[in-house]
Amino acid sequence: MRTICLVVVLLAVSACSGRRPPAEALPASPLARAAIAEWEAWGRIVIIGWPDEPPADSAATPERFARLLDYWGTIPGGGRVATRLLGLRSGVTAMADRITAEMPGDDGTDSPRPNAPRPPEDISLYDYPAWSAAFISTVARRAGVPESDLPSSSRHARYIDAVLRRAITDPEHAAFSPHAPEEQAPVPGDLLCADRAYVPLDHWTRRLAETGRPRPMHCDVVVRTRPGVIEAIGGNVRGTVALRQFPSDATGRVLPAPPGRPSFVLLLVAREEGGRQ
Repeated sequence: MRTICLVVVLLAVSACSGRRPPAEALPASPLARAAIAEWEAWGRIVIIGWPDEPPADSAATPERFARLLDYWGTIPGGGRVATRLLGLRSGVTAMADRITAEMPGDDGTDSPRPNAPRPPEDISLYDYPAWSAAFISTVARRAGVPESDLPSSSRHARYIDAVLRRAITDPEHAAFSPHAPEEQAPVPGDLLCADRAYVPLDHWTRRLAETGRPRPMHCDVVVRTRPGVIEAIGGNVRGTVALRQFPSDATGRVLPAPPGRPSFVLLLVAREEGGRQ
């Protein structure tokens, strides 16, 4: 009975509520701008739809690795993960240096080349644990979003639960209001969330019956919309920070994901961003 009441309340709340974009098109939303800044720092990687292959540029450069550690440093308990990743990188680097040093020289002899340069490893080596929620937490803090509005967490489901709870208990002041993605078009500053579970939710309100339980999810920050396309930036997308381009319908609402891909289940509308007051 309690769950049914919460659903009714939230439904009522919902009812009320390329490459780098040119400078003149940068969004007013602080959350969207913070996401764009991170995307630029990672090399402006663009992913169209749901490709099977990774992006061409996925090197674990020192700059990217440092930013990844910074994301983990944003969330509670993330320091332990950062320390483990530093140890992993140290081991990978030592092994790669040893293999490179033992390779034959360029002169065709078997003489080792101890000072030979080596390319950086792939950033996907550091995908575990997944860091997409830590990325969202980081851009939220840099955008000035309070913890009470979107708590820092290593899991999307945890901060989603907190956002839904805030929408229930304090709808007048909640920073985000929940909607089904098919209900309205997103604007910069909104969060577009997908359910990666084997059996995904058929509607976001189903989450209210399992609050606090683990559920693999993923959210991206909407940064730009144009006819037929929604552009959103997320972390740990094929191991990188990438701008993803999703197809939209004539009204600007995101189209369903293709079969076998994580389904869009929730749009967290930023109430005071992107032109919505």
